[in-house]
Amino acid sequence: MSLFQRLGDWLTYGMSAWVTSIGVMTLNEKMALAGMLVGLLFGARGWLHRVRMERGLARRNDLIAQILAQASRRPLSHAERQSLSQLQQDVPDDETGY
Repeated sequence: MSLFQRLGDWLTYGMSAWVTSIGVMTLNEKMALAGMLVGLLFGARGWLHRVRMERGLARRNDLIAQILAQASRRPLSHAERQSLSQLQQDVPDDETGY
């Protein structure tokens, strides 16, 4: 048997065991399982959001460092000073419009 056939057999066995076990559960057990699955889903989404926020914060800090490095070599223009002050205030551009 090839690897894919074995994988398919194991997947079929696992899914049939899972469906059978859910079929013999009481309603309370099914609701608990659904709650656990929803909790796991939202936990994973929260973790991904945190990872994205940390990456964005790192990019923001790198940008601030780059602007400050340029400022040490030459004076900043008015637009650059304004951008730097916005970055240092932690106010994203898309949230200042309203």
